[in-house]
Amino acid sequence: MPTLEVFDPSGATEITALHAPRLGSLEGKKVALLSDDMWQAHRILPLIGDYLTARYPSLTLVRETELPMGNAGIDNPETAERLVDMGVDAVVVGNAS
Repeated sequence: MPTLEVFDPSGATEITALHAPRLGSLEGKKVALLSDDMWQAHRILPLIGDYLTARYPSLTLVRETELPMGNAGIDNPETAERLVDMGVDAVVVGNAS
C-alpha cells in the first residue's frame, strides 16, 4: 500500500505588536487615504473620500493623490513618518478592488 506524506503548513506566528485601537468616531479626525495603485483604486478611493467627508463634515481628509502610491511607495518608513508628521488619526489603505 502506498504511503502519502502530508505537509502541515499551519504554525504559530508570534504577535509582537497589537493594532491601534479603533476610533470611536471620525468626527474632527484627520484621515489619510493610501493606495497601493492596484486595480481600480483610482476610481474607488476618491468615492470613499467623498463619502467620508459627506458623512463626517468636520473630518479632514488627505487624498491618495497627496501621498506616495504603489506598494513600494506606501510600504516604507518614510511614508509612515510623513503620516505621523501630518498628524493623521487614521489611514484607509487598500487597492479598492
